[in-house]
Amino acid sequence: MKITEMIAMLPGTRFVTRQSAETPGAVRKLKKAAQKAFENTRENKGLSFIEIVGTCSSGWKLSPVKSNEWMKENMFPYYPLGTLKDE
Repeated sequence: MKITEMIAMLPGTRFVTRQSAETPGAVRKLKKAAQKAFENTRENKGLSFIEIVGTCSSGWKLSPVKSNEWMKENMFPYYPLGTLKDE
């Protein structure tokens, strides 16, 4: 179920994004998204929602590197990263 897409359609949502933290660049994007969400909350601009796509190295029984590769190959095509709503 793609919850992020569903939340983006709700009235009153201001900022909806899906991010990850598998690389330094992705961490920077996630940090900017979190800052924007907190700013929207502080200014009472509406609901902000951030979905973070992540790995579970121990549950998947893969190394961290292999987990990131699996996530990129299998999760990102179904759960694409990016901002779905920004008003």
